[in-house]
Amino acid sequence: MGDAALKTLRTAAIAALSSSLILMGGAPALADDTTPVTLATGLTDGQPLGRAVYFRPTFGDDVVVLRTLVNGGNAYSTSAVNVRATGLMANLFGVPDDTDADITVEFYTAKDVHTDITTRVHTDYVKPTATFSPAGGLVHDVTTITASDLPDDVAAVTLTQSNKVIAKATAAPWEITWDTSGFPVSTSVMLHVIDKAGNDTSAFHFYEVDNRGPSVNPQWVVPGGPGYLGAVTDPSGVDRAEWYVDGVLVGTGAEVFSYDWGRTSRTVTVTVKAWDRNGHGSTTSFPVIIDADAPVIASQSPANGTLVRGTSVTSTLRLSDAYGVQYATPVSGYTVTDFTSPYVGKFKLGKDGKQSLKWWVVDNFNQGRYVYPTVLVDNTRPTLAITSGPKSGAKVKGTVKVGAKSSDKNGVARVELWINGKRIATDYRSAYAFSINSSKYGKTIKVQLRAYDRAGNSVATSVRTWHR
Repeated sequence: MGDAALKTLRTAAIAALSSSLILMGGAPALADDTTPVTLATGLTDGQPLGRAVYFRPTFGDDVVVLRTLVNGGNAYSTSAVNVRATGLMANLFGVPDDTDADITVEFYTAKDVHTDITTRVHTDYVKPTATFSPAGGLVHDVTTITASDLPDDVAAVTLTQSNKVIAKATAAPWEITWDTSGFPVSTSVMLHVIDKAGNDTSAFHFYEVDNRGPSVNPQWVVPGGPGYLGAVTDPSGVDRAEWYVDGVLVGTGAEVFSYDWGRTSRTVTVTVKAWDRNGHGSTTSFPVIIDADAPVIASQSPANGTLVRGTSVTSTLRLSDAYGVQYATPVSGYTVTDFTSPYVGKFKLGKDGKQSLKWWVVDNFNQGRYVYPTVLVDNTRPTLAITSGPKSGAKVKGTVKVGAKSSDKNGVARVELWINGKRIATDYRSAYAFSINSSKYGKTIKVQLRAYDRAGNSVATSVRTWHR
């Protein structure tokens, strides 16, 4: 049999033996006479020991299973593999606090072959306490956490996160040195105080880690003239700040910054260089829109120059402003203030001709102006006359032609032919002419022309009656 085969056979045998011994509650039976090489319990006489503490015995590679007894009972068995990984536990439950106890470790090299070593320990189940400073709050860079009010039997204080030891102290003055670099702004860690018996008292503590320079809360749009821009903040406090506009230094030392931006609307680049009281620096750049103007019309209805008629007209505005519109009021109309876009106002119409619809518009910086949409009032009807065609009372047959003329100062839109109360045809171009097939309309034919101008005003001729 080769070396590989022998190794495989031995591994299988050890595994089977480990399982057999662990499952047995009492003493194993005799088998092999192999003896362990180097043995030690890992405990010392008189050592304080907590209720559920793991310790590490020393043993050779030929040991496959270890078992502990406490005062001859409370047996606990596990494989050598587990002991090497996590340690060995003695079951002290049932043993009073502050008493001596004999812990026996049995080292098994084969089934029922073991060597025993007994160590007398002293039980200590009282968990230690401590006061930590700082116990939470703001920390930065390399921070020292000090433990105080400790009992005399403390062995260590530790700081851990996700079961990983970050920092540790094993002697007075019990100071933990914590390098906070790489930790998030909001960090929770666990602080432990561990006594010589292995009792561990732990609790979560929450810290705000400040290893960055100050942050800037910018104002993206500012009014023309003197105005507030933004603020520099930092948990540790701001030491100083420098404010640059388009690369030019315009102010220093202010956590809240105001500046006279002038009366020209434009976009500038603001850069803030700032340092906190711990020396951390930051540089922040952002665009700032300077809104030095009141709102302007983005769109309107009716459009400028639109022909309207009647006694009133409704005007609708959509306004544009960098910081938003506050309200709009139709000054020359029915002055009802509108606060929601699109802004709607009703205006009285005067005599024919161009008329301005005057609005007062205001942005959210209280910057206002008048705007003047315009309309063209036309309440005058067009003229209309029949220039050719049979007179009223005439007898007609076949195709009859009718001609007309119409005019208006703002233009004629169309002329319509109506027969027997129904619109039959429309002509959009001067001179206006219509051809009528008289046979289609019965024995009596009533003919009328109607003209409409571009504003919607209309006029009609008198009705002519023809006979066929």
